[in-house]
Amino acid sequence: MNPQIKVGTAFGIVILSLLASGFVAAMLLLGLQPFVNPELVTSLSIFLGEAFLFLPVFIFLYGKQVNIREVFRLKPISSSVIQATIILSFGITFVVDELDRLIGIILPPPDFYLDLIGNVRMENPLALFILFLGGVAVAAIVEEMIFRGFLQQLLEKIWKDVTKAVLVTALFFAVIHFNLWWTIQIYFLGVLLGYFAWRTNSVFPGMILHAINNALAMIFANWGYMAEPWYSWNGHVHPIILLLAIGLIFYGYSRFDSAVKQSSRQLEPLS
Repeated sequence: MNPQIKVGTAFGIVILSLLASGFVAAMLLLGLQPFVNPELVTSLSIFLGEAFLFLPVFIFLYGKQVNIREVFRLKPISSSVIQATIILSFGITFVVDELDRLIGIILPPPDFYLDLIGNVRMENPLALFILFLGGVAVAAIVEEMIFRGFLQQLLEKIWKDVTKAVLVTALFFAVIHFNLWWTIQIYFLGVLLGYFAWRTNSVFPGMILHAINNALAMIFANWGYMAEPWYSWNGHVHPIILLLAIGLIFYGYSRFDSAVKQSSRQLEPLS
């Protein structure tokens, strides 16, 4: 990481990336809407918007002679860490779903917000494939590299306060989603993603959690009615599933903690 990059510059380049991403998505929607299947336009705008999110940051760093793998925290992780992260991620995602439902009771989303969610329900197979590719794979890879790799790591080094760096990055991550009704949930996830990145010094665990969360959200948006009889209970996640999810979190974290410690010991130099 280049210590000459200042905090304001880092936030500025990330904001520029967000503007570039939004511009590309908007141009696609406006330019293709009259001629192409609306579902295909939506999925393409999400896919290319996420992809272009990375471009300004990459161009900015390319001329600074930095180690790209280091600056984006692209450090390999062990298979044990991967397995533990997958277990943890499923548990976390189901608990966050219940958190979302509880917040929805206190702060009910308006109709236009529910209509926006409906935009990810698609019948066109190609549009659905592109949506999953962009909203799951590309989003998880690009957003983790930018927020937990580039931005959070820079804040950790400049502020020398990991907690502050994780919390501020998570807050920024939540705010830039421009979704009042998901702010708490996204912030909570952002804190966990930041913890994973700091604990392993790698964005790969965060990519796994991010991808699983987004994938399950899109699966339930499109086929949730099939799971409704056994997954939901009086508008909440079924208590049995919630208990299983909490169990996955405890079991997954125990394995995660052991795997990370084991990886750290293997990297220690011999005395």
